[in-house]
Amino acid sequence: MGQASPFLKDIASTRFLAGTEAEAEALLGTPLPPLPPPEVEGGKNVFLVRFHPHLRTLLMRFLQALLRDVGGEAAGGRGSEGKEQAEYEAALARILCSVRVADRRLGLLNLCWLALSRDVAECLRELELKNPAVRKLKYSLHPLLSPFFRRLEQAARKDFERSDPARAGFLSGAADNPSLIEAVIEDGFAFSELSIADLDFNQFLAANKRYRLGADVFFEIYTVLLRETERRLREGDRSLLARVGRHLPGLTKEQYQTQVGIAKVMMCSEVMTYLFADAWQTGTKLMASPRVKAEAERRKPGEIMDVFLSLVGGVKRFELLANARDRVVLLQAWSEQRDLDERVARGLRLYEFGESAQVVNNAVNATVLFLDLRGFTQTSEGQISERDLTRELYEVFDACIPHIQRFGGTVDKFLGDGIMVTYGTSHADLLDPLNAVRTAILCQETLQALRNQGKTYFKMGVAIHHGRVYLAHFIGDDDKVHATVIGRNVNLAGRLSSASKKPIDEDEPIIEIEGPLLDDPDPASDPISGFAVTVDSSGTLLNEGIAISRDALVQLEAHLPLVHRDGESGLCMEYFDDQLGRRIVIRYAGDAKFKGVRSSFPVYSVSFED
Repeated sequence: MGQASPFLKDIASTRFLAGTEAEAEALLGTPLPPLPPPEVEGGKNVFLVRFHPHLRTLLMRFLQALLRDVGGEAAGGRGSEGKEQAEYEAALARILCSVRVADRRLGLLNLCWLALSRDVAECLRELELKNPAVRKLKYSLHPLLSPFFRRLEQAARKDFERSDPARAGFLSGAADNPSLIEAVIEDGFAFSELSIADLDFNQFLAANKRYRLGADVFFEIYTVLLRETERRLREGDRSLLARVGRHLPGLTKEQYQTQVGIAKVMMCSEVMTYLFADAWQTGTKLMASPRVKAEAERRKPGEIMDVFLSLVGGVKRFELLANARDRVVLLQAWSEQRDLDERVARGLRLYEFGESAQVVNNAVNATVLFLDLRGFTQTSEGQISERDLTRELYEVFDACIPHIQRFGGTVDKFLGDGIMVTYGTSHADLLDPLNAVRTAILCQETLQALRNQGKTYFKMGVAIHHGRVYLAHFIGDDDKVHATVIGRNVNLAGRLSSASKKPIDEDEPIIEIEGPLLDDPDPASDPISGFAVTVDSSGTLLNEGIAISRDALVQLEAHLPLVHRDGESGLCMEYFDDQLGRRIVIRYAGDAKFKGVRSSFPVYSVSFED
């Protein structure tokens, strides 16, 4: 249940793309350019972005000046003297520098450029609605916008590297992938179009000098390839069908019998290479076209095909980037302040690009789960080799990971004798605490099965806590960034897991704890699952079961129909879980006392039965 890449899209909703990760990597490189975590709003993953309040005004003036330079009276005025460009350039340069400093390989700079290009496209759309002449003029802006933004990006990079070369290299890393920024600046679509559906190939190719290919020649080549693809699909060309099955796995046979599906097949790089390689069929048909033949007499045929393929690659890259950019929500502080304040109050993450770039609400409400093995120290200090001990840990942890993945958990780190898992750090789900409980139950059951099979002697204490945590990104080396959560609530979850570890002796029964317990006459083991969570009279927590905090319980109570009843061991709460097919029972275990924590910590045990 991990986060889907923002670059991937269902092939049924694409225009030219196959929607696969391999295709995205072929267009943008490996690894794919990173983007920071989105928020979920209205059931959709979104990036909430706010630029410096004055930037939109400066951008609008800059674009109007460029349009006057290009269109003269048609754009409504005289040429610019450069003041508008200088003001926008100065403001944007400061933003790009601040984003580089704040970006710890998180993808903030990539998000900034996606948002910048969307800002430009939205401004041009607004100007176009006021003056229809802008629709044609905007395609002539690329020769002006591309070098302008390229120069700004290069200057920001050089300033960043010059200020502290060692730190700049450390923060960027060896695997820095600039392909997204290059595509935005160089391909020629991102600033003039809001989506691939808006692209007018005729006007784009008539005015844009980036690709040096007339619209008539482009469409002639496109039509020849489309007809050849359609013919081969109809005749069952095995080589073509093999490429379709391998590189367009989401396309059904019914879909590639339609014109839309045929276009997607033809635009596939591997299919296009196959078609161009057939000089006897495709080549002959291309040269039979009067338009293509006339163009080939004017310039080298290889140059024509190179430009055509470059245009196809740019179009597909733009559709890929537009899919990610569609999730960017630009918040204008001066006109939507109440809406902005409401989103911030709800704890939604906001990416603010101004004089000092920052992530607002980078602290999130999350659920933290610890799986902590019991008997690890005793086993590791006994007569067992490091190799055998490692194999036993593999046996246990490998069996737990599928349960963590099934219910949307993220492994934050392995702790030698345990695993720290988080829920809700990439996007929040009201059922995160319940999913943590589900994970805990299956992990305990799995460990018990391994014990019964004689594959391990370990027991496990599981802890679940919910609260505010801060997202941090620590850079390990040139290639690795370790994302983790930090804060008081992470520490409390760890304490709940391993406050006191009881030695394990398989030949002896579980040791009973001296002193009376609140509401639990038999603290040795749970009457249902057999896993013990107990707190003695001194506040010492012993955990060989599943322990949850009051904060986690409050979240469960808010979103589950818990039934309160008198059980064999006193008052308890019940819930039948359809996902697991088990009855979950929650009991109060007592108030634990942790060193360094002033107040006592209410602890509840979770048990279960079929």
